[in-house]
Amino acid sequence: MNASPSPDLTGSSKLFSSAAQSFGARAFTLPVIAIAGLLLTRLVVSNVGEAGYATYALIVGLVALVPFLDLGIGAAVTDAVSRRDSSPAGDVASVIHRSVRILGLLALGVIAVSWIFAGLGLWAPILGVPDSSDVEIASAIGFTLFGISIPLSLGARILQGAERNYIAVGLQTLMALTGLFVVAIAAWLNAPLWVYVSGPFLGAVVVAISTTLIASRVTGISLFSASNVAPSPSVARLLPIAGPMVIISLAEPAAWQADRLILSHFSTVNAVATYSLVFALFAPLSSLVAASGNSLWPLFAKRRVADTLRVRDLLTTTAGFAGLGVLLAGALVAIGPFLTRFMSKGTINVPTSLFLAFGIVIIIVSAWAPSAMTLTYPKGLRFMAGLTMAQVVTNIPLSIVLASKYGALGPVAASVIVIAIALLVGLAYATSQISRGQKVSLA
Repeated sequence: MNASPSPDLTGSSKLFSSAAQSFGARAFTLPVIAIAGLLLTRLVVSNVGEAGYATYALIVGLVALVPFLDLGIGAAVTDAVSRRDSSPAGDVASVIHRSVRILGLLALGVIAVSWIFAGLGLWAPILGVPDSSDVEIASAIGFTLFGISIPLSLGARILQGAERNYIAVGLQTLMALTGLFVVAIAAWLNAPLWVYVSGPFLGAVVVAISTTLIASRVTGISLFSASNVAPSPSVARLLPIAGPMVIISLAEPAAWQADRLILSHFSTVNAVATYSLVFALFAPLSSLVAASGNSLWPLFAKRRVADTLRVRDLLTTTAGFAGLGVLLAGALVAIGPFLTRFMSKGTINVPTSLFLAFGIVIIIVSAWAPSAMTLTYPKGLRFMAGLTMAQVVTNIPLSIVLASKYGALGPVAASVIVIAIALLVGLAYATSQISRGQKVSLA
């Protein structure tokens, strides 16, 4: 039976309260992250120039194309932790045990491949930049640090599933501050490119270690103790969640975060630098949305199990998140031009249309977040995987065409079109699934 109006309103309030905690944590830390990012960008541009900054941005941004390297397993950990109260004893530990083992082996593979690519001189062609040993070494070192962070990133997934996402969000300041510290040292020593590039990657390692330790202390769930004592489930046990998530994690960035690579190959270095400047502002703003949206995962998961998730919950949170997107987009358009001039020391001109386009992306992505969090069960994830793949096959060719004509604006405009269509389709599907009853959709 459906819940009565009064409990439903209370439930909606709890959804917003949980999202508000993560939003508040991100809003509190955002000034630190933003200022660190501005200073970091200014240091890189000042010391390695426009072309050097474009190469730096390409290498650092390349990781956005490979979050699928956790094989979607992080989502399986979040799901297991969020349902721990209604799961058999030892279920969470067994899922974490298998996850740590798989991602540990994967990390070793990433590190090995990164150096093989460097030895063969493949990174420069992949990035679309002139051949250079500096580029090869910088890319290999960056991906080595990235590989180290892969298994440790499960700490943040544990916090998310345990409704402590705001803690993981708050710790993100460590990444920004670590990156700034390393880049400042690189600038002071006039260091080679690989030192600059290692800053953000080293920051990710620091955050991963911190979230792992704090997750153990706050929730009592440890990656290391689970790996030592828990029986290992079959890989097939993880596939219903991890399988679709690896497709989503691969396709989503390829659909609209590959813009810098597209610009590098089909436009100019100036287009890459211009895009990267605005993206440096877009990323922390969109992270506010991601932080708030991710906090809904365990709450929606519990409501699906109890059969109390209602269409009103989805529509209310969608409207709220869209409003949040409008506020963030307004901030980007109003303040962005001043900040990009500061970051580039006035050497790179950014058109107003690019800020507007990124602002529209923020609004659409914000409105999509609640629907995505209601579809975090196997059937829903399979739908999202198919929808995201559809974005890829339309976004990339459209971005290439528009990039060759409109430069930095082209790929962002393509993203607006494709993601807006995906939002409408996804919202309609999520609404229909809730109307039918989520218990039927858990398979």
